[in-house]
Amino acid sequence: MDQHSMFSVEPDLLPDTQLLNAGILYLAKYGTVAILNDISAELIGMPQATGSIVPLEMVLSEECDEYQILLHILNTECEYRDAVVRWEVGTDVRHVLMDTFTHQAADGQVQGMYIVMKDMGNFATLDQQTQRLERVATVGKVAAGIAHEIRNPLTTVKGFLQVLENRLHEGLMEEEVQYVEVMMSEIERVNTLVAELLLLSKPNRMDKRTFPMAELLNEIHPWIQANARERHVECLYDIPEGLTIFGDRDMLRQLLLHLIKNAVEAMDAQGSLAIGAKQVAGRTEIYISDTGPGIPYYLVDKIFDAFYTTKDKGTGLGLAICERIVADHGGTIRVASKGFGTTFTVSLPNETQSRTNLFLRRNAHSLSS
Repeated sequence: MDQHSMFSVEPDLLPDTQLLNAGILYLAKYGTVAILNDISAELIGMPQATGSIVPLEMVLSEECDEYQILLHILNTECEYRDAVVRWEVGTDVRHVLMDTFTHQAADGQVQGMYIVMKDMGNFATLDQQTQRLERVATVGKVAAGIAHEIRNPLTTVKGFLQVLENRLHEGLMEEEVQYVEVMMSEIERVNTLVAELLLLSKPNRMDKRTFPMAELLNEIHPWIQANARERHVECLYDIPEGLTIFGDRDMLRQLLLHLIKNAVEAMDAQGSLAIGAKQVAGRTEIYISDTGPGIPYYLVDKIFDAFYTTKDKGTGLGLAICERIVADHGGTIRVASKGFGTTFTVSLPNETQSRTNLFLRRNAHSLSS
């Protein structure tokens, strides 16, 4: 048999394996691999090869760890259960839960090995996300305590200042009125900070609905244009007609305002702001890009931390709030910046996907209880 030739798997083998949520390979003793479903084809980096039988060295480089793992399983005929294996093919790094089974002939001779691989994603990424959520939860608890302690005396001071302002007006004490107005302005700044702390500190009751993305952008369009004109920034939009988004309208408006404000402030005159959206596999992806100087690689991991800011007058809560809003919607937020320009991408599940995720979270909780 020509070691580089390809054969077809019997058709009756394919339907059942396609139904499984795991990749299945069959390693024959003479060194070929049968790719038994689409998931296994994806895992080995050959998405069009489902149903093919190919030599192992055509699938994976002999120098790579993945090749050596499969060769070891084949040579030792060892059966593993729930083995966690780091699996890297091309630029994709993930972890798989691997089970192996021997395939024996009637005389007891091992003919090959079945490899069942359950894709568990990238553990490093999952660990980073978990740590970030834990930090947000911790900051939230601290923020709630601080906000309530500040808000009560602020309300009292503001009330007395308003009374004082009225009396000063009546007494024609204009200079004193100006002092009071400055104090009132500063109190409003603190009030805004308190409101942001409270937003960060607790999950929000949300009225989630499906609505056109264009409607949301139309609501904030005057604000976007005013800010862009002030800094001489060009605005570009790429929103497909009829594209919808699922979520709490007010929260998503605040999310966009924060991200767009950051993008505009990051640019000098003649910069370009791009706002776009698209549907991807049951999710709506929104991207906001600027042509500013970008974010240094050593700061990318810090920008979502509460109270971290590079602005002179920033509170450092804007992106932390964005991350909280996205997390409350069951979505993800990513940032890409390579020395010039920055793109924030928000990925939110649509209504069907969101309900599925909620069902899975509830069942996971009940199983762990």
